[in-house]
Amino acid sequence: MSNRLERFRKEMAAFEGSADPARSVERGHYVPHPKKSLADTIAGRIAIRPASTHLLIGGIGSGKTTELLIARDRINELEDTYAHYLDVSLEADISQMKPGVLIAMAGVAISELVSDSDKENMHKSIATIRKLAYGYKENIYESLLDDSDEGYDSSGERVRVVERKGIIPVGPKVPEEIQKLLAAINSIKQILSEKYGTIVLLLDGLDRLYEDKLFLELIQDIKVLSDQGIGVVLVGPIQAAYSQYKTRFESLVNSVYYQPCFDVTKDPDARDFFAKILAVRASEGFLDQSSVERLILYSGGMLRDLMNLTQSAIQEAYLSGIDNLNEAHVEAAAQSFGRAKVFGISDEALDKMERVSKEGKFLPRTEEDIKLLVEGKILEYIYPELRHAVHPALSPLIIKSTV
Repeated sequence: MSNRLERFRKEMAAFEGSADPARSVERGHYVPHPKKSLADTIAGRIAIRPASTHLLIGGIGSGKTTELLIARDRINELEDTYAHYLDVSLEADISQMKPGVLIAMAGVAISELVSDSDKENMHKSIATIRKLAYGYKENIYESLLDDSDEGYDSSGERVRVVERKGIIPVGPKVPEEIQKLLAAINSIKQILSEKYGTIVLLLDGLDRLYEDKLFLELIQDIKVLSDQGIGVVLVGPIQAAYSQYKTRFESLVNSVYYQPCFDVTKDPDARDFFAKILAVRASEGFLDQSSVERLILYSGGMLRDLMNLTQSAIQEAYLSGIDNLNEAHVEAAAQSFGRAKVFGISDEALDKMERVSKEGKFLPRTEEDIKLLVEGKILEYIYPELRHAVHPALSPLIIKSTV
């Protein structure tokens, strides 16, 4: 293998953290926020109120998962509190989830914390949780009603196998099942409390749930868990900030946090933050200053877009035969990124994006407005001022298409 190929593979691998933020944190790629981070705020509030509930909302790729992982580490520095991270989207189809699913997932997660030495004492509770969560088969015995012996055992009873659906992923919420589930969870929690203290669950993955009413139903599960003495931090979709149920969302949790995009255009600290992220991942001398500036600009202040754009630019550099990444490679990557992002935009959405591009004003009201935010075509900034902007990689294409 040539030294050049080996080097470029190393550079690509350094930016793979966009797919798995946990791996990025483990590799030491985490860069502290220029201001007080949400991770520190969440961890601090849980420290003084461990069984509290928290809702973290924001755009996909804005850095929420990284904040959760850092908050987990901060919380686990406490002697009497234990935080456990769980991506619920890996456990079930989130669009098919029903009330009670988060409780079932919490039960499974807690049961997995049980050590081998304690399993015998908690075997019944663990079995109950797994049966109710994932379903089970049950034999139903019925008395002989006719002369036929088909389907009957030697005792003269008919055996019928009934499949009971679990709560995960699409089972209905049955109050009796939920009560059994909570009783089993509480039984395990009481024993685990001697080792862990208060358990805090960090539930990630619901930021891709687009149904407000379903999210409202699901969020009620975390209040039930809190009543059991379990702390919860739940990640939710950006549209929750504009939903007709916003007040209801806020009433069901103790604290709500919003992770906006970083305003790399108007906030020097945000630009410096993104520059440090690139510096800690790329090898020395691989990125020149102009490349760094263009990558930061075209990212729009979205962490995942910064990672994806950098990887794309690295590929452009490798294919060009040049040893280091330069501005031309970033421009090519940004054009490709923009073309992919503009695909499928309706004429109405295009008109709205043009107005935002010219006027800098945007008031999300309709489903299509919210969709533009969810898909990261229009970006929302809060600091140093509230404003909206068309994604920088899209702006040139929007202008061209409306000329």
